[in-house]
Amino acid sequence: MDGEHLGLGRRAARGVGVLSYAWLATGFRPFSSGALLATLCAGLVVVGVGTRRRLPPPTPRRGVGASVWGVLAGTLAVWELASFLQHPRAHHPTLSSMANRALADHPGRALGFVVWLGVGVVLSRR
Repeated sequence: MDGEHLGLGRRAARGVGVLSYAWLATGFRPFSSGALLATLCAGLVVVGVGTRRRLPPPTPRRGVGASVWGVLAGTLAVWELASFLQHPRAHHPTLSSMANRALADHPGRALGFVVWLGVGVVLSRR
């Protein structure tokens, strides 16, 4: 088997492993010691993977990143406050109520866990 196929097989095995772990980790009762342990272990692995392979440092741009994050955080805060103050709540959902609906079932929680792991790897590489 050549190197390209071997690398593809390893990536597929890692993907299946991550999906399986996410399914297992999100099967615990929320806020239980099992859920805490599964989340902490995954977080440690993510930081380890992220710090093992460093990406080249991004070229600095003058304050663009901070401005974008500031605008995004401000927009979300205004949306959350406006939704919280308006009634009926069903017509004006808050971000947390939308997240609760998206994460209500096991597949949604597992997908959210995988996304959380991916974001963690990206952030730990910086």
